[in-house]
Amino acid sequence: MEREMPWTILLFASGSLAIPAPSIFLVPPYPSSQDDPIYISCTAPEDFLGANFTLFQGGEVVQLLQAPSDQPGVTFSVTGSETAGGNFRCQFSVMGEHSQPQLSDHSQPVHVSFPVPTWIMVFSLSLAGAALFLTGLVAVAVVVVRKAKIRNLQKQRERESCWAQINFTNTDMSFDNSLFAISMKMTQEDLDEHQKRPTSTSSSAALPEFSTFRTCQ
Repeated sequence: MEREMPWTILLFASGSLAIPAPSIFLVPPYPSSQDDPIYISCTAPEDFLGANFTLFQGGEVVQLLQAPSDQPGVTFSVTGSETAGGNFRCQFSVMGEHSQPQLSDHSQPVHVSFPVPTWIMVFSLSLAGAALFLTGLVAVAVVVVRKAKIRNLQKQRERESCWAQINFTNTDMSFDNSLFAISMKMTQEDLDEHQKRPTSTSSSAALPEFSTFRTCQ
């Protein structure tokens, strides 16, 4: 016995009522890599059997399927090589008046994403570790260079201080030697002048007095 078409479908097909949007959801098993298939179920209201379904990603058509005559929905199967993941929507159509297809509204979006491959995670962690290691090396190098500069500056200051002390000592010794030479010269002149003067018989010759200066060690 042939199954009668519900009156609601007749009204939808005639355009008297808007065709409702289908439901969409992911079906397990879920993809673990881009090589795994993605299963997306799209189902019309239960009165719409054998409808034609279209799967969209963005504004592009990904796949077309027709439901069995006794089923209200279909399951799409796509792979990562066909799509890069993202938001998917679906839509179905039924034959309306004068054999014109009547389209439903678009379903709500369902998001599909792929897990990050293990090698990418390992590579990312390696890069992060290398960056951290290089940062540590740079910090250590900066500290070492700074300490070396401080030591060199301290040594330079010590050398400058020692040089100033040596110069001061040499200047002091030169000054003492000059005073000694002047004193010796003046003493010799006094001695010569004393020898030229007439001496008294009643007094003995007085010896000149000398001043002793220290010499530079």
